[in-house]
Amino acid sequence: MMIHKPKGQTLLITVLVLTIALTVVLSLIRRTTTDVATTSQLEESARAFSAAEAGIEDVLNRASGTSVTIQSGEGSATFDTTYTSLSGSTAAYTYPTETQKGDVATVWLVPHNTDNSLDESGETFYCKESGECTIDVCWEQPLSSPDIPAVEIAVLYKHIPSGTYDIQRFAYDPDPARLGNSFTRSGALSPGCGKASGVYTAPTPIVLYTLYSMPIALRMTPYYNGTTFTVAPTAGRTLSSQGFEVSSTGKTGSGVTRKIIVKKNYEAPGSLFDYVLYANTTITNVAY
Repeated sequence: MMIHKPKGQTLLITVLVLTIALTVVLSLIRRTTTDVATTSQLEESARAFSAAEAGIEDVLNRASGTSVTIQSGEGSATFDTTYTSLSGSTAAYTYPTETQKGDVATVWLVPHNTDNSLDESGETFYCKESGECTIDVCWEQPLSSPDIPAVEIAVLYKHIPSGTYDIQRFAYDPDPARLGNSFTRSGALSPGCGKASGVYTAPTPIVLYTLYSMPIALRMTPYYNGTTFTVAPTAGRTLSSQGFEVSSTGKTGSGVTRKIIVKKNYEAPGSLFDYVLYANTTITNVAY
């Protein structure tokens, strides 16, 4: 009796085993290649981001834009930066962040020196031109709450002859239901301060005193709700710079780029500043 052995089965099994092994090897190679590429991309991204951060620090030190090549890890990277002023023009200026109720947004009416101190020389302040000096203040209704914001606006002055400082206050409330708070009534939502619609405004532009006085800043505080303030110069006057914006783009040799933008307003006192008495001598209480 003859036994017939199946021919070709061994070859078929060998081919199947080799195919499976090759598939596994190719899958591992592809995964390894992907991991290496991902790691390289993350490393390049981190290098570009570090270069962009270095550009931010460089601009803050120089107060001007620049382009520099730096050593970053195993390779080199570059950063390109720009430095621009916030406002400093005749256009309306919108405060960059929403001011929460009880907090203060400060808008400067005098310029700053390079060391960020106030320049009270009187050469380029907001009311330097002759004639009545006015300014428009507008505030918005936030989407987060139906409560209508009211505002208090404090104007800080420096008296030219004596060098002392003074404060003037305004209070506006657009909500007719709050008649008992002694605020001045202001209008409903309408166009104003360069906005097409949807802002509250004071009934008339705020008049700033200029007789022997220099307006230094507006200190704006919202009540009942937070809001975003916009200030619009009037009669062709120029609003001083309110701070600066720094843009820094880092780029590696392989072309990976990352960009950082920082907006910084000039420093201002906290909200407690407007309600505290300061004097170089002893303050005496006098009954009237």
